[in-house]
Amino acid sequence: GQVGFHPSMAPMKNIYDRGDMAIIHGVGYPKSPRSHFRSMDIWHTCEPDTLGTEGWLGRATRDIDPNKENVLTTVSFGPALFRALALPGVPVACVDDLDNYGLLPGISEQKQRARILEWFAHLYAPAVGSGPVMDYLGQTGLDTLEGADILKEAPQMYSSSVEYPNTPIAKKLKGIAQVHLANFGTRILYCDHGSFDSHSNQAGMHNKLWVDVSEAVECFFNDLKEHDAGDNVIMLMFSEFGRRTHDNGSGT
Repeated sequence: GQVGFHPSMAPMKNIYDRGDMAIIHGVGYPKSPRSHFRSMDIWHTCEPDTLGTEGWLGRATRDIDPNKENVLTTVSFGPALFRALALPGVPVACVDDLDNYGLLPGISEQKQRARILEWFAHLYAPAVGSGPVMDYLGQTGLDTLEGADILKEAPQMYSSSVEYPNTPIAKKLKGIAQVHLANFGTRILYCDHGSFDSHSNQAGMHNKLWVDVSEAVECFFNDLKEHDAGDNVIMLMFSEFGRRTHDNGSGT
């Protein structure tokens, strides 16, 4: 058989036709449990035989920056830390909205904000050295303070003629472009999109999802091209949907 793009993915087809995209399908592992939740766990930890506790990108972050010299080595765009990035002792900045990111961004008086941030630092600092758990929590708080103050500068440093669509995935990829172009030394940037877990109206739902993804990806790479900053960027997109063989009662 043949493999083709969804009809709504024309922008990504253009990237493929230029020779800038590779598609790897049929990737898996032996003895699949056919469980969506267990399969997602495996994809995020790369541990098919055991219940993994370390995200594979968390391990990559540790290897890239073993001395934790840059709290922005890895930045995650989403409401929470994704499992693939989680690793105790490895700082990862989580951003939901880059335009409003940072601790106490609404406080305009610089001295007042500085005093409050200093208070936060004193609150976290005593935990350092008081045991492995508290040591980790204390350093995480200090890393968050530092990362917040750095990341909030990215939108102010950014200028582009590319107009991204007003969609969640486009907003995330625009934020990723802003951080990359700010030259903070960030090596891994992560986001998600979905959900593709549809039980009805799949044709209409997936059409909208793939339109949003394709347009956002095209804008992202056009943005990097405009700034001559795309040659050292690789985007990996992956999806997983393990399913048990029995109907779950809601159409799947």
